[in-house]
Amino acid sequence: MHLNGVGWIAAIIIGGLAGWLAEMFMKSDTGIFMNIVMGIVGAVVLNAILQALNFGPFGVGWIAYL
Repeated sequence: MHLNGVGWIAAIIIGGLAGWLAEMFMKSDTGIFMNIVMGIVGAVVLNAILQALNFGPFGVGWIAYL
């Protein structure tokens, strides 16, 4: 997984925030650890989709991981 300038710590923080927002939207209670895990999994899946669609070279950066 290539993060286009986003480090692992930033990916964890962004993943945690995205997971927390999803938790608030879905009205669930999964905890901070699962928020981070699901956020990172979502970032990995989206990264694979963007690379398959040839969006990788355009440097979508951290916005794509939200």
